[in-house]
Amino acid sequence: RARPYRCGLLLLASFLGPACLLHQQADRHAADDAAHGQSQEWSMRRRLHKVKSRRRLRPGSHLIHLRPRELSSPADGPPLLRFAVYSDTHYWVRSSTRSAWMRRVAAAPVRDGLVVDAAEEVLPLLLRQLSAFAASGADFAVHAGDAVCGGSSFQQEGGEFETTLRLYRSLEASVLGTSWPVYHLPGNHDIHPSGGGTRAWRKAMCANASRECDAAQPWGHACDATVHARTIYRAVCARAWRVLLLDATDGIDSDSDGRGHIGATQLGWLRAQLDASAAARQSVILVMHQLLVQPPGDGWVDPTQDFIDNREEVLALLARYDHVRLSLHGHVHANSIATRGGVVFVTTASAAEYPMHWREVSVYECEVRLTTHAVDAPLQRVRSRDADPRLGRNDIKLGPSLANYVVINTCANSRHRH
Repeated sequence: RARPYRCGLLLLASFLGPACLLHQQADRHAADDAAHGQSQEWSMRRRLHKVKSRRRLRPGSHLIHLRPRELSSPADGPPLLRFAVYSDTHYWVRSSTRSAWMRRVAAAPVRDGLVVDAAEEVLPLLLRQLSAFAASGADFAVHAGDAVCGGSSFQQEGGEFETTLRLYRSLEASVLGTSWPVYHLPGNHDIHPSGGGTRAWRKAMCANASRECDAAQPWGHACDATVHARTIYRAVCARAWRVLLLDATDGIDSDSDGRGHIGATQLGWLRAQLDASAAARQSVILVMHQLLVQPPGDGWVDPTQDFIDNREEVLALLARYDHVRLSLHGHVHANSIATRGGVVFVTTASAAEYPMHWREVSVYECEVRLTTHAVDAPLQRVRSRDADPRLGRNDIKLGPSLANYVVINTCANSRHRH
């Protein structure tokens, strides 16, 4: 049985394993609050009783200092970079196939809270919030995968999958326009249900790849001169930071179990990017669909379906560098936070399933601030919450307060460090 999170998290990342830096005891009213659209306020109402911090335990690893927003002073000046991450929108246009799938799910003894027939209402609401985010001066957005309902589990027909991809991209462009950069990364449900990997997804989502790599973009520039439309992975630079967007469906022709993969060529590219960013004294943020590390909690993550299958190879590469600060993921439809080897690993809940979140990432010289926002669809959020009968699972999806609002200190000598 999955157990809901009860304690707050503040973890010290080193190769000796995570150590607890923060202990938070709080009343748990988050589920009701989020169901009524109050996702930004519920953590502020909790009581924070004790804060402890410790120095690093092992030379060669750096201290990760995580602070709840309640304990954080305002940032100094505007961020160097501000972007959105959203994932698992699972758009599916109305059809007899979708209706049949919904009937099968409703009749199953155990189900999740994904209500794909709500996507026609939820996705436009999400996109309008992202449009307002763009208008506020944000730099770009990243869709971290599973835009639609391909792969194996939805049993969607190939032609319907391709039509849905085109309609998704058309809707996104109609709301967000074409001048604000939106990067798309594939998930396992973006793989063609009849095989062929992500070719159809690439055709729909990456048609403007050359524009997205234009060095004249006001928010930064593409760091990799070798990137081209055939590759999904790419690098984006902004001053002292480099964002590496990885393709976790690399080399997977058909989806059978949800797992991801990072191929040898992409690993070589990643190594080159880490070397180049280290030489440029840039900190690194990674974004990909499937997971690299186990989130906290028992029984809710499937080791055969939810991870990149060669994750230890990827993690071994990351362990050679001390300037990778953050890795952002989707896939598991839950907000979570963990650390390993000096890196903070964060998953973001599905935009189409309770609690229907997307994440704002604000990057400063010595800190990264993460904030979740709920899609303004309270009735569908409640519907999704009530559709999942599994004990404690909605608490897991919502995640602890630290997985929703956190400040990550990235400078060892920063004045913000306690």
